[in-house]
Amino acid sequence: MIFTSSWDDGTAEDMKIVALLDKYNLKGTFYICPKIRQGKQVLTEKEIQTISKNHEIGAHTLHHPNLTKISSKEAAQEIEESKSWIESITKKPCTMFCYPYGAWSASVKDLVMNAGYKGARTTEDIHCDCSDPYLLSTTLQVRPFPMRKEHSKWWHLLDPLGPLRYKFFKLRSSNVPLSAMSSWLSLAKALFLIAKENNECFHVWGHSSEIEKLNMWNDLDALFAFIADQNDIKSLVNSELLS
Repeated sequence: MIFTSSWDDGTAEDMKIVALLDKYNLKGTFYICPKIRQGKQVLTEKEIQTISKNHEIGAHTLHHPNLTKISSKEAAQEIEESKSWIESITKKPCTMFCYPYGAWSASVKDLVMNAGYKGARTTEDIHCDCSDPYLLSTTLQVRPFPMRKEHSKWWHLLDPLGPLRYKFFKLRSSNVPLSAMSSWLSLAKALFLIAKENNECFHVWGHSSEIEKLNMWNDLDALFAFIADQNDIKSLVNSELLS
């Protein structure tokens, strides 16, 4: 069975992710955007170089725009120049791309292909599908479940179980038992065991700044410990899934 992980944006808290992955001998792909957004501190060039020694660095555009809402010329520039920027730092080929906000279209996908990337990751979840290398999906994001931990919109107060409501039918169709839906960690373990039983890939992803904000480090540590304790697990970076 294969385990992979990916982490978006390239904020300073990514170094905590690196420490956890290294602690359990697991691998990750870090999709980095160089511009500071919403006052967040980004990784330094030296930190990016450190991460690239044991993990993979992927591109995530320069300014994190929704690529489907800007011109084709602007999108191509964001896609191509983010690749060049990363390669100038790591001195390694940058072969993976992640669509900001998970937003893609056929034309955006073509731009990624034409830029020379080997593959691209989306934000589709519950089942990791590698059949189209430019639409790589995931298993589970590190976010509160089944209840919200924050209410960034007024209607969140009226929908505290939004995470459960949003994923419920997809989870049930994947044979996730109701008993596993009581917490994010129990859900993650259940999805991992289902993937292992079916000899599929388990792909966890998230934003380290969000993990920090919502205090989910203990959950992530516990999941990594659980995975590391399993037999016959092969940990790969995202690009290796596409070989």
